[in-house]
Amino acid sequence: MNEAKIDEKEEIGKTQFTKDVEEFMPSPHVSTDIYEIEATSGDLSLLSKYHYKFKEEYRATHVIRPGNTEELSKLMQKCDEYSLPMTLRAAGTSCYSASTPTKGGVIIDFRRMNKVHNIDKEKMVVKCDAGISWQKLMEELLEYGLAPKCYPTSYRASCVSGFVATSGKVGVGVLKNGSMKDILRSIVFVKPDGSTETITRESQGDLSLDDVIGSFGIFGAVAEVEMEVTSLKTSLEMVGYSFHTFKMAIEFFRTLKNSDASKPLFLSLSDKHFEKYAHWTFPSRDYFVYAVYSDDPSATSQSVSFAKETASKLDGLSVEEWYLKEKWRDMADTELNVGRWCENLIFQEYMVSDGRIEDFYNFYTETSKEKYRHAFYMMSGAKGENRVKLFGLSNIKDSREFFGIKAVFNDITKNNYENGDSLYTLGVVNTFYFLKYNPEKAAALLAMKNKLDPKDLVNSYRLVKAKMRTWRMGLLFWIAKRLFKTMKTI
Repeated sequence: MNEAKIDEKEEIGKTQFTKDVEEFMPSPHVSTDIYEIEATSGDLSLLSKYHYKFKEEYRATHVIRPGNTEELSKLMQKCDEYSLPMTLRAAGTSCYSASTPTKGGVIIDFRRMNKVHNIDKEKMVVKCDAGISWQKLMEELLEYGLAPKCYPTSYRASCVSGFVATSGKVGVGVLKNGSMKDILRSIVFVKPDGSTETITRESQGDLSLDDVIGSFGIFGAVAEVEMEVTSLKTSLEMVGYSFHTFKMAIEFFRTLKNSDASKPLFLSLSDKHFEKYAHWTFPSRDYFVYAVYSDDPSATSQSVSFAKETASKLDGLSVEEWYLKEKWRDMADTELNVGRWCENLIFQEYMVSDGRIEDFYNFYTETSKEKYRHAFYMMSGAKGENRVKLFGLSNIKDSREFFGIKAVFNDITKNNYENGDSLYTLGVVNTFYFLKYNPEKAAALLAMKNKLDPKDLVNSYRLVKAKMRTWRMGLLFWIAKRLFKTMKTI
């Protein structure tokens, strides 16, 4: 069969698939518009623009927005029938091409699935669609005097399902109330063939809640979520202190984190570069620790006093109140604001254990001696873990700088894995690290993937296989690092 006839056959199949889907879904939510496809093929990292966007065969043919679990189930069943790859997408606020098509097919956009089904104030439980934004969920819980136990700092835009898919280990409330794994009660799950299953903490089926959390959607789609909530506290206060040395800052950070009597709702540590790039104005000194406390007034007051007393022992300088208000107001945009200082923002996210923070930071500062603009930001997770985000700011006047910074981050990533830690976000782009350093876990996930999705239709090239070969990436980074050094010596 010649190429023209193949294209004609594919176009007929595409048209027929569209007609079939429109039998159970409103046509305005079934799109083949190239601009909509482009708009939903990337994420905040923009990595798809140089990894996949230029490759025509990876471009999706449809963007489809189911409005409920029934439509989602029928859609996935129809995709399975036509053997069409499926890319599951929430708000796209994650990174590293976590929601980027890698085999074409259909992008399934969950944002129409945004209803709250039930709020049980007595049992302190909410059941909602997985595509609802955290902002909308918080607004509806507010009417009952309730709030999520934990949520990401990108809460204004990000969806509940995204926090489930990317592990939900670090964010607002995690240190105080636990991660998504701790608060999730059940999910309604749609498998690649369109069949639906309710998975609870007691489920004995193929998948457990632990299997789904952090799986980046490779096993199927989370359609509905039931999770624990907490009562809305009557007071909230943010404190911030700056320090001359990283040693003092991290000691303060650890003391607040390990205080059982005064657990912060949110805790972060940043350097002066991050403060400069993330805010229009910034205080003096080199390192900054911020903590948010939310409880009844007396408990919050005690926590604030504890932080103040601890900081004074470490020569901590209090950050002014007006700045703290700006910091909390802009919490959802803080990391994004860094990007305004460059044409191409490069970053990598790591999970670093409490005991390795100094070693990680020392390796980072030693490796980052190359002359490029960089910044350091860390948020506390629960159970001894922390999310560290490193930034490189490139104006791409010379491509050697862009790839040179990525080569530096590659060295930091390898060192982190070799010392027992990992990356925080994987997606498509970082999967080759996961395969290299977690081969046994990757093999177990692949076995489950083959069982549930034998055609490999759903969220392919995440966790279990990669388009990028480790040796090839290593060679590219080796070359890039040397070219970068050459550029800096000219």
